[in-house]
Amino acid sequence: MVAPIKEYENVEVKKPWGFEYLMYGNDDVALWYLHLNSGEATSLHCHPRKKTGLVLLSGEAEISFLNDSTRLQAPSRMMIRPGLFHSTQALSDEGIALLEIETPRLKGDLVRLEDSYGRKAQPYEGGPNIAPLNRDRLVLENPENEIETNYELHECSLNLHRVLDARSIQPRRDDDIMMILEGGLYSSDQDPILVAGDVVKPVTWKRLVNNFSAPKGITLLTINKL
Repeated sequence: MVAPIKEYENVEVKKPWGFEYLMYGNDDVALWYLHLNSGEATSLHCHPRKKTGLVLLSGEAEISFLNDSTRLQAPSRMMIRPGLFHSTQALSDEGIALLEIETPRLKGDLVRLEDSYGRKAQPYEGGPNIAPLNRDRLVLENPENEIETNYELHECSLNLHRVLDARSIQPRRDDDIMMILEGGLYSSDQDPILVAGDVVKPVTWKRLVNNFSAPKGITLLTINKL
């Protein structure tokens, strides 16, 4: 069963590997903050109907798939297509901090293939695993047009901005990570080119924004190391 996303607003979800909470949401996306304790790992799972963008904010992680794996060092990014089985393990002694942006907003869109904690084939957590959100957790507010809001988290800068002209957003550094939260870039025939939930490098953004427009504006979260 697919659980409504509103069930998880203003709460913290306890996991056997750590915890997660909803950091930001709109009609298009849900942005989750995850903390994985050292040596722990998520289940080997997939999301049949939604894509996921991963941004590693701190530490070192190993992302495993059915037949191979790759290591990430913060800050770094990865896109996970619908239906791709994957698992994230924290390799750092202090654990890892991770952002996951999911679209569409279907938290219960989950199939667990393997799990070290006995959750194979079980649905997303609920009931006793849900607790009120701690007041010190960072939650992003919806930005106003043409106003940039800056946050700091795990020695990273998070810059949230919404603009009507996408070309006005130019990456400051080549190692920026750019996450689309709302809107997107479209062709002259209104074909989607870059949409909510995508996570891209500055070089990709620069090439696309000079050739495609954001007819309804665009909201981005830009992440870089302080």
